[in-house]
Amino acid sequence: MKGKSKLRKYREESGHSQIDLAEKMAVTQQSISSWETGRTIPKPYQMKKLSEILEVDMDELFYDVFNVDEREEQLS
Repeated sequence: MKGKSKLRKYREESGHSQIDLAEKMAVTQQSISSWETGRTIPKPYQMKKLSEILEVDMDELFYDVFNVDEREEQLS
C-alpha cells in the first residue's frame, strides 16, 4: 500500500493513538511507529492481537507481510 500503511490507516480509523495502542499491546510507542513505517514487523502473536484490537482481519492488515511474491516484485 502506498502512502499510509494499513496498520496506521486502521489504527486511525479505530480512533487509537500510537500511545494508546502501544499501551494495549504492552509495547512502546516507538514499536508502533516502526511497524507503521515498515522498519520492523510485529511478531505473529502481536499481529493477532493488533487485528483483534483494531477489529480487522489479520490477512487484510498484514497482506503485504504475508505476500512474499509481491514484496520481491517491489524490490526489483
